[in-house]
Amino acid sequence: MKRRGNIVIAVLFMLLLSFSGLALLTHSLLHSKIIAARRGKWQIGTMLEQSILLQLHRYRLQLNDSDVNHYAVPETDFFNSLNFPDLSENGVQVKNHFSRQKLTAGGSFSKVRVFNFLTAASDKSRLAYGGQASVELLAGDIPLSEFSLLVHKDIRETQAAYLAAKGVEWSGQLINLPGKPAVSGECRSLLAAALKLSAPIPDWRQIREKFNLESSAAAIPSGIYLSLSDGLVETIFVEGDLQLLEFRAEAGLQFIVFGQDARLSELCYRPGLESVLWGGHEAVNGCRFAEKIFVHGNIWAIVQSGNAAFADDSCIQVLASGQMRVNTGLVGENLGLQKTKFAHLLLMTSNRDFISNDELNADIVLAPGSGSTIEAQLLAAGKVVHGDGLVKICGSLIAGDIQNSGCLQIQALAGQFDFPAQLGFKNFKCLKNFRVHFITEGGDE
Repeated sequence: MKRRGNIVIAVLFMLLLSFSGLALLTHSLLHSKIIAARRGKWQIGTMLEQSILLQLHRYRLQLNDSDVNHYAVPETDFFNSLNFPDLSENGVQVKNHFSRQKLTAGGSFSKVRVFNFLTAASDKSRLAYGGQASVELLAGDIPLSEFSLLVHKDIRETQAAYLAAKGVEWSGQLINLPGKPAVSGECRSLLAAALKLSAPIPDWRQIREKFNLESSAAAIPSGIYLSLSDGLVETIFVEGDLQLLEFRAEAGLQFIVFGQDARLSELCYRPGLESVLWGGHEAVNGCRFAEKIFVHGNIWAIVQSGNAAFADDSCIQVLASGQMRVNTGLVGENLGLQKTKFAHLLLMTSNRDFISNDELNADIVLAPGSGSTIEAQLLAAGKVVHGDGLVKICGSLIAGDIQNSGCLQIQALAGQFDFPAQLGFKNFKCLKNFRVHFITEGGDE
């Protein structure tokens, strides 16, 4: 009986080992199938992702090579499946799905964001991948405030290649400008609008009437004139060259010093408030200042005095019919520039005389010393000229050309200015800000 019991135990043990082996074999087979399935899914997923990236690359190249001005309504006539057909390669299908969102409409300028949602699928799996790209379509009279870096002359190569050869460094993307259109801006009309003259083009008789001078067609004497209306200093008009334009900020107060013919005149104000203090003969103390300065001539030295050039709320616009020279760095009270959202200064030149419309040299010369930072929007009808060393521009640089033997670094920074809204490309269309928003994996259905 004892031997029989031992045999039964041995048989049971053998059966247990057999079942364990079968279970282990079954588990191994299932594990192998799971690994194979996962490997197959990973391979298909990789293939789908690569197909999405390839289609996005082709999409971007076609955008760069296309001139949307050939289409009456490019948001529908250009962005469609006819111009961007679906992709079918190696058992993978990538489909385009276009949609549109109006950002700015009405008037002479419009901005539309066009989305392309791409889906990739394979006939071997229910796995799907998706990616979305967007581009902004600008049309009509496009203001220069839409651009952060631009040479508006006819160049043969791309903007990127031209700027790199000029020693300009920038972050982000350059706007796509096929056709190399010219900037069209009438600066004389800006002066007439700022002074609220009776005609759209200024002349000396109108300007004399504005400043209560004897009626005549003769030019007014050199000097600094303030235009006042309803408690607001609308414009400071300077007749003749300025030898000095100095900016200083202290405890939220903005100071601007004008140097002309060995005389210094200082304006002090708190931006946005009725706070003007003026050393001239005009009775403007206690008024607000619209922060617009027109110089009918050249500005030979633009400088910062003290630790900061601009109060946090300043938004100063300076337009000269002639040249400008920046002799120092220009930074705001917020010295942590990474926190600054808006440039506080616009420097703009016109290559036409405000009154006679004669052609002028309208270069902006940067000579602040190597390592300086200029927190400003620079709009030059002529060239931006810089010598040796490094200058960082926190704002924008828009010019007819760039002459640079050093390095110019551009950190795009928005501005809240009126002038650029009235300048730019007339009746033109272009693309801006190509962005890939996401690449995501979709699960099995």
